[in-house]
Amino acid sequence: MERRHLLFVGSQIFVGAALALSAGPASASIMPDNNLYLQDCLECESGVSEDTFKAIIEKAKVLYTEVVKQAGGTLTINARWTDATVNASAQQMFGSWSVNMYGGLARRPEVTADGFTMVLCHELGHHLAGFPYVSGWAANEGQSDYFATNHCSQLFWGDETEINAQARAVIAATPKAQCDAAWSTQDAQNLCYRTMLAGKSLGDLLGALKTETVGWDTPATNVVTATNHAHPAAQCRLDTYMAGAVCTADYDKNVIPGKRGTRGYNDREAEEQSALYSCTTQGQYTAGLRSSCWFAPTL
Repeated sequence: MERRHLLFVGSQIFVGAALALSAGPASASIMPDNNLYLQDCLECESGVSEDTFKAIIEKAKVLYTEVVKQAGGTLTINARWTDATVNASAQQMFGSWSVNMYGGLARRPEVTADGFTMVLCHELGHHLAGFPYVSGWAANEGQSDYFATNHCSQLFWGDETEINAQARAVIAATPKAQCDAAWSTQDAQNLCYRTMLAGKSLGDLLGALKTETVGWDTPATNVVTATNHAHPAAQCRLDTYMAGAVCTADYDKNVIPGKRGTRGYNDREAEEQSALYSCTTQGQYTAGLRSSCWFAPTL
């Protein structure tokens, strides 16, 4: 099955009554505050060079500047190579939609160039992924993770067929089987493999924060009864990256599910719109569902 690439902008989840959302210029980040910056080495070799760091950011600007403009904002991506911070963040204020990317994260040994790309996609997801929301403008952490591998990777790598094909030789059995079941062509499968590997890079980084190990074959077993708007556990986040890679639902880059006017909503209307651009049981999908270790649908 091949997916048509339409392009989407956000929707959120309804938990009992609508979640009270702050409309202010809050910040959202991919990781909790941490002291991993103490391990940074600016002069040391790393998997992501300064040139690669800047090239990935420039590509994101090309792909998403107009998307953000159509949504009513102005995109700014700050490339802070010399900053040792091991994190990434997003803010909105007075029409400026910004993303901050740090060299400290790019230099981590767990982070590949593709993993760094997915971090940037995650931060873009806070602006564009929609329901469920954690503030009046920001998609929550799990939704931003899902956006990264389900939508953003398609735009970043969809036309890089030769590079994508390299992932076929190194992908592990479990993610390979999931990709092969979801996608019918080699090109789509290869993109899925590459996306899975990028997600594993992030899962390893998030695990390192709490000295936890994540794996393809050890999915999270907890099931939430209300959507978790905080940072999910590392294994839960890897599960979400994997789910996004095999979701075959259509998407529209110019739609932010649940966003009405200048803010997003976590009401039923938002969840219903989100269901149009995600894999849900309402769409009769059996794979690629947003992970139940953080997401509790109400439809």
